[in-house]
Amino acid sequence: MVSMADIVVIDSEETVRSIVSRILTNAGHQVRATGNFQEAVAMLRDSSADIVVTNVFLQGISGREAMAALKSQFSQVPVLMVSGLPDDEIIREWRDDDRFDVFPKPFRSNMLVEKVSEMLAGQVTQRRAGMASTD
Repeated sequence: MVSMADIVVIDSEETVRSIVSRILTNAGHQVRATGNFQEAVAMLRDSSADIVVTNVFLQGISGREAMAALKSQFSQVPVLMVSGLPDDEIIREWRDDDRFDVFPKPFRSNMLVEKVSEMLAGQVTQRRAGMASTD
């Protein structure tokens, strides 16, 4: 089991952002949430996160721009993209990147928690492998 993680949630829809935040907080994680992508970037610069959970479509920035910014500026932070359109072109473009994964809407609370835990466990495994290779 993965211990408590620091998670940044980005979603322009306040209701969805609130629900996702509550689900992850109830699962024992520390959650910082915003509806503004630039604010999320500032949060990540101020204090990195273990994972970012974001909607693909955000207000004021295209999904492609948001994903490119996350990939270039925070390359070690995995990103879970939540989308009601799991076959969107943006999602297909990022699907081959190990740090990005897609989670379809609508979803059940336990499924979101399991997916986040799975991605966090993958990060722990990658970090351990990286530490072992530097020994």
